[in-house]
Amino acid sequence: MYLSRLVGTDLTKDAHYAINEDGSEYDDDVGGPAYVAGRDGVDLDPLSAEQDAAARETAQDLFERIQQAAAAEPGR
Repeated sequence: MYLSRLVGTDLTKDAHYAINEDGSEYDDDVGGPAYVAGRDGVDLDPLSAEQDAAARETAQDLFERIQQAAAAEPGR
């Protein structure tokens, strides 16, 4: 959960949007039927203070490793 927030996605929040039948982004100027795509946010049981601290620390460590790996890629 914490790692997802560090990379810019909050998995506790719903993220729904409209699409066309073929999966392309819905444009209401064109009209026609719209379909719902996206994901429901997750609802997790709370962690103990110790577990929460460990999860935050692990997420930060993984995030830093991701950033280092991305910086090491050619062309970045």
